[in-house]
Amino acid sequence: MLLARWLGPETYGNLAFLLGTFAGIRALLDMGSGAAFFTFLSQRPRSRRFVGSFFLWLLAQFLVPLIAISFLFPDVWVSSIWNGQPRSLVVLAFIAAFMQLSVWPVVQQAGESQRRTYWIQGVGVFVVALHLVAISLLWVFGVLGLYAILGAVAIEYAVAATIAFGRLDFAPADGDAFKEPLFAKYFKYCLPLIPLAGVGFANQFVDRWLLQTYGGGVQQAYYSVGAQIASIALLATVSILNIFWKEIAEAHHHGDHARTSALYKRVTRLLFFVGAAAAGYLIPWSADLLRLILGAAYVGGATSLAIMLLYPIHQSMGQIGGTMLYATEHVSLQVTISIGTVIIGTCMTYLALAPTTAFVPGLALGSTGLALKMVVTQLLSANVLAYAIARTFKWPFDWVFQPIGLVGCVAIGYLAHAFIVYGLPPGLSIIARLALGGVLYVVLVAGFLFALPSLAGLTRHELVTDAQIVARKLAWRGAR
Repeated sequence: MLLARWLGPETYGNLAFLLGTFAGIRALLDMGSGAAFFTFLSQRPRSRRFVGSFFLWLLAQFLVPLIAISFLFPDVWVSSIWNGQPRSLVVLAFIAAFMQLSVWPVVQQAGESQRRTYWIQGVGVFVVALHLVAISLLWVFGVLGLYAILGAVAIEYAVAATIAFGRLDFAPADGDAFKEPLFAKYFKYCLPLIPLAGVGFANQFVDRWLLQTYGGGVQQAYYSVGAQIASIALLATVSILNIFWKEIAEAHHHGDHARTSALYKRVTRLLFFVGAAAAGYLIPWSADLLRLILGAAYVGGATSLAIMLLYPIHQSMGQIGGTMLYATEHVSLQVTISIGTVIIGTCMTYLALAPTTAFVPGLALGSTGLALKMVVTQLLSANVLAYAIARTFKWPFDWVFQPIGLVGCVAIGYLAHAFIVYGLPPGLSIIARLALGGVLYVVLVAGFLFALPSLAGLTRHELVTDAQIVARKLAWRGAR
């Protein structure tokens, strides 16, 4: 958010465009091998050789595109693909994206597979804090620009990955990586994912490219800011996802189907409700949040933000469902559903973003259109995935909690917003209004959840007990 404010919509949009395109390229290079790596790590302890063999594959993923972009692609290709950005900046963006989105996640997964969650996520928090300090210093000294930002990202994550990896423990060097038919094991797991990697790359790249081409840097910034703020609702999902993956992979490996079922249902409901609760509070305040955090230049993206706040709700469901299938090695099912969704989504992107004067006319909706497309496709994808999982594992399709939880939280959010806006003196600052609205919203949502605790996958007794435990821990920490 500081970068968005300090750089302005146009420059920040270019930064988001570069990193967004390389996020898509990263998916193409990975071809599902990262999911296979973490699944195999989670099943049982692995040796340093096993992990080292995967890092050789990562090195190949890094060198091939680096050489191609740096030396082999003609200037006209680079200019066309990245909308006129200079080659040196494109190369640096690739290095930064690779360190952040490929190298660091592999080290993080290795730590999670050993249940070193506090350590590995602690390092991640330190990196983010260090980055905040770095960009603040760059801004203070007047040298904040895309080259400096991307260089800082590349160095920070490379150093963090090196330090974190050195602290991990591995099984004895028993030839683990060579006694097993390792290539065949990866190939079997990843083969269905290769088409998905190609289609997924096309979808991610086309989304960003079309928005940059037809909307420009400002619309790119509106969409990216909306996605960033909406990601607040994914904090719980991101924190728990690798833990969930590890536990599901282990339970399935040992044939504990009851534990697999219980974990999947509870985590899905809990994270859906967390996302709905976050969206319910933030949506009515969209314009005020943008004005407060980023300034008047970003208020034009209020509609995009309000729509994007709905995206993480079903995204968490989709991530849990996808993790469930990866961890239980039902990869083909995940691929079939994802490819169908991606194809539909890519067509929707064009229709939402293309100008009305194009040969195949679109709606020219800019960031709002891309946000709508993301929400609709995610809702469809998550529910098709949940239905397929229910059929595969012979469970009932669990869906009623979705409309009840989402509509309830959004309605409570608008009720709390209306009370604050129309029921309190107009002279209150926006920060005071947000705070008071938040307190009222939390009280109302707590009552809603107490009335229907199953929306979060809990019983009323579990809800009360968990609340008491949290209260005691907070009181103890306050006393210290």
